[in-house]
Amino acid sequence: MNTPDTNNFPGSGNEWQADDKGAGNSKEALSKLKTSASETANHLKSAAASVSNDAREYAGSVASDAAGAFKEAVESNKTAGADAIANIAHSVKEAADGIEKQSPQVAGMVRSAAEGVERISTDIRDRNVGELFDSVTKFAQRQPAAFFGVGILAGVMLTRFMRSSDRS
Repeated sequence: MNTPDTNNFPGSGNEWQADDKGAGNSKEALSKLKTSASETANHLKSAAASVSNDAREYAGSVASDAAGAFKEAVESNKTAGADAIANIAHSVKEAADGIEKQSPQVAGMVRSAAEGVERISTDIRDRNVGELFDSVTKFAQRQPAAFFGVGILAGVMLTRFMRSSDRS
């Protein structure tokens, strides 16, 4: 039969010595584990902060690039719109010149309207998009019926222009 090892049983005198060494080793191991865990947590916090900062910088860069591209596109379209309005004014002036002999009063009114359209074109070209938006908003607040009418007129003219462009 197997005889039990009496060195590990209570009362043999060896168990306290082994426990003291084991407790010391356990405390040391626990201390090392706590230190290692603390260092790991600090490294993780640092890495998370770094990733967060990098992500924030990247998002800011992307947003800035997108805003710049949008602003550039709006400015380009604004200039093209101002040029189109100036072309309309030029055509209206030519029409006024054509009817000058038959009806000088009507030609004067048409020419005056064309000059007003030219001023609008210049305003659009000279102002930034924010200023234009503010001007339109103020006009709509002061003269809602006129704003609505101009919107309808612009829609009709744009539709006719688009249809004539499709045919040619």
